[in-house]
Amino acid sequence: MGEDYLDIKRKEIAEYDRKIVELLKKRLDTATEIGVYKKEHGLEVRNHAVEVKVVERYRKLGEEFGLNPDRCELICRIIIQESLNAEDEC
Repeated sequence: MGEDYLDIKRKEIAEYDRKIVELLKKRLDTATEIGVYKKEHGLEVRNHAVEVKVVERYRKLGEEFGLNPDRCELICRIIIQESLNAEDEC
């Protein structure tokens, strides 16, 4: 195993990171589209009811995939904030 094993695993992680960032970009692009729509229709950027649902979704998905729901929520809240920033910049 040794270094070759670690190099292989690190390359795997790098590819997963790339996919995560790619999906995050798509998500933020969609948030920007939502922001444009909200601005055109005079809607508030922040919708707490939707945020609660998204956090619940992340927690449930975390449990489903055997991850710590609290950590999934933390990641979710960071993503929500970035989405709000993207919507607000429209």
